[in-house]
Amino acid sequence: MHSVQEPWFSGQLHNVPFGTWCPAVITILAIVIDFLARRQLPKIIQVTWSALSAPFRNFITLDDVEGPFDDDFPQQIWIIRALVSIALLSSFSWLAYFGYTIVLQEPWTNALVASIAWFYATLTLLLRAPSTPPYMLILLAVSQIAAACIYYFSLPDYAAGPMIVILIRTISSATFVYVAGLLPLQAVRPALNVASSTNIPSSNLSSPEDDANLWSWCTVSFVEPILDLAWKRTLNDADVWSLSPFFRHKNLFNKCLRYRSRYPTHSLLRFLLVSNSLDLILDLALEMWGAVVGFVPAYALRMILSSLDNPTPESVANAKYWAFLTFVAHLSFAQVDLFKNWHTRRCYERTRGQLFCALHYKALRRRDISGKTSSDEEGSADLGKIVNLMQGDAYAVAQRFWDFAAIFSSPLRLVIALVFLYKILGWSAMSGVVVILFAYILNYPLATYNIKITRASWKAKDKRMNVVNELLQNIRFLKFYGWGTRRELDWRVKENVVDTIISFIWTWIPSATALATFSWYTLGEQEQLTVSKAFTAVALFSQLQEPMTALPGQFFAMLHAYVSMQRIEGLLAEQEVPEWALSLSTVDTGSEADFSDIGFNNATFEWHGVHKESMTETHFQLGPLDIKFPKGQLSLISGATGAGKSAMLTALLGEMHCLSGDVFINKRRHQVAYCAQTPCKDNIIFGSKLGFNEARYHAVVEACALERDLAVFEAGDMTEIGEKGITLSGGQRARIALARAMYSEANCILLDDPLAAVDMHTAQHIVQHCLSGELARDRTIILVTHHISLCLPIASYVVELSRGSIARAGDKEEFQDVGEVDALNEVDDEETEVATSGIQTPDDNMTKDVLPMQRPSQTARKLVEAEVRAEGRVPFRTYWVYIKAAGLMSWALTLVLMLMIRMINIGNQVFLAKWGESYDVSASVFLPNVKYPWDDLPPPDVNVKPWLLIYLYISIAGAFSVLAYISLGYYASLQASRSLFLRLLQRLTRAPARFFDTTPIGRILNRFTTDINTIDGALQTSARAALSGVLNFLASFTVIIVVIPAFAPLALVIAWLYIRIAPRFVQAQRDLRRLESVALSPAFAGFDELLRGLSHVRAFAMESRYQDKFYEKVDKFQSYDHVYWLVNGWLRWRYDCLGSVVVYLTTLFALSQGVSNGSSAIVIVQAGIFAEASRQLVRVLAQLELDFNAVERVVEYLDVPQEAPAIIEKSRPPAYWPSSDGQLVVENLVVRYSPDLPDVLKNISFVVQPSEKIGVASAGRIMYVILGVLLLVPASEHFCSIDGIDISTIGLEDLRSRITIVSQDVSLFSGTLRSNLDPFEEHTDQECWDVLERCHLTRLLSRAIEKGGFTLEMPISQGGSLSAGERQLVALARAVLRKTNIIIMDEATSQIDSRLDDQIQTTIREELSGALIITIAHRLKTIIDYDRILVLDAGEIIEFDEPKVLLAKVGGAFREMCRKSADWPQLFASMER
Repeated sequence: MHSVQEPWFSGQLHNVPFGTWCPAVITILAIVIDFLARRQLPKIIQVTWSALSAPFRNFITLDDVEGPFDDDFPQQIWIIRALVSIALLSSFSWLAYFGYTIVLQEPWTNALVASIAWFYATLTLLLRAPSTPPYMLILLAVSQIAAACIYYFSLPDYAAGPMIVILIRTISSATFVYVAGLLPLQAVRPALNVASSTNIPSSNLSSPEDDANLWSWCTVSFVEPILDLAWKRTLNDADVWSLSPFFRHKNLFNKCLRYRSRYPTHSLLRFLLVSNSLDLILDLALEMWGAVVGFVPAYALRMILSSLDNPTPESVANAKYWAFLTFVAHLSFAQVDLFKNWHTRRCYERTRGQLFCALHYKALRRRDISGKTSSDEEGSADLGKIVNLMQGDAYAVAQRFWDFAAIFSSPLRLVIALVFLYKILGWSAMSGVVVILFAYILNYPLATYNIKITRASWKAKDKRMNVVNELLQNIRFLKFYGWGTRRELDWRVKENVVDTIISFIWTWIPSATALATFSWYTLGEQEQLTVSKAFTAVALFSQLQEPMTALPGQFFAMLHAYVSMQRIEGLLAEQEVPEWALSLSTVDTGSEADFSDIGFNNATFEWHGVHKESMTETHFQLGPLDIKFPKGQLSLISGATGAGKSAMLTALLGEMHCLSGDVFINKRRHQVAYCAQTPCKDNIIFGSKLGFNEARYHAVVEACALERDLAVFEAGDMTEIGEKGITLSGGQRARIALARAMYSEANCILLDDPLAAVDMHTAQHIVQHCLSGELARDRTIILVTHHISLCLPIASYVVELSRGSIARAGDKEEFQDVGEVDALNEVDDEETEVATSGIQTPDDNMTKDVLPMQRPSQTARKLVEAEVRAEGRVPFRTYWVYIKAAGLMSWALTLVLMLMIRMINIGNQVFLAKWGESYDVSASVFLPNVKYPWDDLPPPDVNVKPWLLIYLYISIAGAFSVLAYISLGYYASLQASRSLFLRLLQRLTRAPARFFDTTPIGRILNRFTTDINTIDGALQTSARAALSGVLNFLASFTVIIVVIPAFAPLALVIAWLYIRIAPRFVQAQRDLRRLESVALSPAFAGFDELLRGLSHVRAFAMESRYQDKFYEKVDKFQSYDHVYWLVNGWLRWRYDCLGSVVVYLTTLFALSQGVSNGSSAIVIVQAGIFAEASRQLVRVLAQLELDFNAVERVVEYLDVPQEAPAIIEKSRPPAYWPSSDGQLVVENLVVRYSPDLPDVLKNISFVVQPSEKIGVASAGRIMYVILGVLLLVPASEHFCSIDGIDISTIGLEDLRSRITIVSQDVSLFSGTLRSNLDPFEEHTDQECWDVLERCHLTRLLSRAIEKGGFTLEMPISQGGSLSAGERQLVALARAVLRKTNIIIMDEATSQIDSRLDDQIQTTIREELSGALIITIAHRLKTIIDYDRILVLDAGEIIEFDEPKVLLAKVGGAFREMCRKSADWPQLFASMER
């Protein structure tokens, strides 16, 4: 059977046997490498070598990893001894054989070379015992095995002597390879805690891949400990290994920063290519192996079927040989795919991680433009867009690196397949090329249009995310804001239509090319389409399908990634704050002497993002400022609404754009502390370098008047504050922010009116004990305040601003005149300009413990619970929810179409087999007992047209089935995602306010991004792949058993093996994906908080802290993803090997059973489908379950508690309700925030008469008490009626739409001034202008607009664009415009000055004279002329009467409040009126 003359088997090179030249070359190469490694080469050679080898080196090395390292490997001496023994024994054996050949005068070079090679191996092992696998020696041993195999094939017969020699040679060399492979792959472990195969998996251990040897690496067996653990119990976050130091994002991004500082002109794309060059090169090389060797099975199929045309023992033996060669090729694919997937996955992970870190790093440095109001769609990135950049665009770019090599291999596959087709079918194959070219021409306009749609779709997705985020951020205040996703759905429909056409073209192309080619071959060239030619051609056409489909897909993906890269580059190119305003900068900007002063030198500022050419854009300009604040003293900043007081602090922090001049401040080394007006979530310690100093902590808490507040909290200072400070009142939030600033070690403290949100008594306490006490000693404090008379005695410097410029500035003595102080008081206010109005400081949820008032008996109640993670299998209900969302009919039709497509495919193969066999009338017939439609056709060599027509009909039927299948898939996917999205949105907007107190917005946003995106895209594909896998498995199994019944037992054993391997994988995969889903939320929730609190982070020089925390969060979720793909590789390698065995055994059975070549062709093709289906089935079913985890997480939020019905049709109030003649009656009201919390209101009762104005005075969160009465917090027991109707009997929407609430924390939405005043367009422009005039907004806003005037279309942003005072006036104007008869105002005028407050109160009395008004105010003179005052304490009413009566009541609670106020003379005078 095997001939010496066959050149393929000889392995000779210029008549030198393979066994001689190959070991000789390897040995010489090893000697040269050893020699060069010990020589000091000339510098020019070193430089050249370094440049040439740079792309082949690892980007991250031990030098880039933070130590300590572990080089204390246990020495495995037995391995070295075993290797030396085998090498020495082999050398002596070959030497003996050399002597034997000399004596017999036979060829001796082979033996001599082998003896020398093994002796060199022995010396190498003895002189330098390797700590890692000796790859050159392993290659030598492999060459010996290959030489033995070639020698075996060249034997004329199988004599015992040569066979024993071959066996010993193979076994000894294989043993050497195996033992050498037991050495670890790395000589030094990159961490001390690298997991080994004996360790129980733990997050305290680093990934075990750094401790793998060659064989555990090649088989991925190092992950088996986590598979064993997953089989025993559910994996938790503590069970998953942490990332290898080579994958940790801090190491990656630090290397990135060093590269960017070294090559500042290099683009981000160039850096990504450089940093992943080794992986990309290996990926390309391994992909080319698959592209070239991938055609071996098709060629082997042709040889097997050709051999069976005239079956003889020799031809059958030849067929078995080709079957074995196919088996070896398939095994090589399994190993090559494993290595390729690991390197492409590393490339993907690193790219995605570097993009994540670059975006986060940029966010820390970019100018805060949250107040930018430009309506330009291409404007600067906002929260929604940045979240999409991280969760969409970063993935899209990283995916291109994962699929990098495919775009190069696809053209090569096309060329090889076409050449192969030409060899089989001649010029007929070129007709197929014409069809392909036609498809590409047809595809071009679709591709162009697809890119346009993609850009528009991304913009629509950004807008959707912004609206969702804005809605969730303000859900408490606006539960019924207009909302829609129509535009994005329109783009999705267009995108799906184009994708359907493109997918259909490339799915049907193999059938079309086969049809065109077979027609030309049989009709044009009058050739016979034999079984071997037909099935080989079909196999090649199928192989053509992948690169043909892939090429346009890869082209689109590249273009999509290009769009994404542009979007990312656009963000990274945005302007940054100056270097002196950052602590991240690595550039030393000067010595301490440079920052001896604090202030400005002829500096002018404006807000970031302002465009001069925009007529409707606000152009507030601050300056010129020329001030030096005295060091170690208190300075005051005062001025009217919109004057720029808070803007001055923001400019001092570097958060405003400096047009000219200089700023003097040192933000490095935590020398600055900042306290803004807005909520803070952070704790008092805030990562201070001082750590926790108990004495200082107590002093700060006492000085900021927080002792009583903390005593009231159930858990003391361990109370969780929650997102946006939701558990605190405005005054408490302000004082905690003040406490954080005072506790810090900063020398310079900037305070943006912390006194505005507290009552006068607390303000006096803070001034006496905090701003002038021991805590303020030798610290430069710059305070924005309207309490001038209170603060002036302790101040040393005063600045008065007017319209952005300094009106006056000087020592306090210049302002001591009483008239001057009164003038300052009248115009003073509190405002927050653009950037600061949206500030929130993100960080931990807990304040530091160890306070005496903390109640040791109470456990700190957790406000925000850890995110729930599902365990076990996805419940049937989750699948049913998705099936119903997509439509039951859609799924029924999908199943029918899938069955039809399978039947058409099998029918196509059977028809081709019959067609090929029909040229030989004597050939056996496939399933002879079955009557086929084509049995009566004339032989094809007589008339081939009927055969072609049937093939055409089959192709057309398949084409339309595929088209319907693809179209239905897109329709069902769109229907399901739209249905679930709208249901989720509806359920969340109807959730009670408490749900949003206890659930972070980032967690909810994760449902709207990651989970909805999965439902949008991957889920339908996974579901169809799972169904397809099941059908392919059953169909191919049935065909094989029908043709070869004897194969059934073996098929069942193989199927059992597949199933036996699967369970551990499925368990581990499910747990890891769920852990990853839960771990994603904190990373993006933290990013949301960072963007809102950027000014605070930079002011406290905490950028590095936040960057490090981001590294940790991304490392956490990446660790689950990384291990998931390792586990995936473990299964894939085993299934690929099993698949190779299946195809090989099936082919052998077909050959041994003596079936016809047509039947053999069908069996071999179906065996391949069976192997692929078996391999895919477990994986796609597991992937389906993982993707359904997204539905499961959405379904979890479909079950959130709901408020009372929005509308009760049977109990709707009349249109005039509540009338101006109606009372508000409250009886026995008991309110608590949640069932497990104590009562907030305790059995209170009161009556408010029609049109009465009620003032409420108390400490604490009275606003939410009122909301409890009427709107948000459900009452435990109560009766409350408005205008004779019990509010518990009507719908919440009817109730809320008839009541207006104006809160202290104003909620404005991105849009225009008009859309904020009149969101539902119920009023005319004139009515809007009238209400703006009455609320004094026209005068204020006109100041801030250049070129005079403003319009109702003036853009407004959620985060800023107006000062806090102006925002409150817009909210008041909105309330006046609504003209409801019940209005509740919570500190609605706290941000405006006294004079304007008096004017607003006049407007309220005149414009809302017929309305029932309840006003909560710390500024008591605001409510002193109201009809009655309600005084609450500890949740109970202690006083409720006319102001005169309460003021006259000696010792009364209200009188005492007034006596402590600086306005007592005016309040007392009002009693006389």
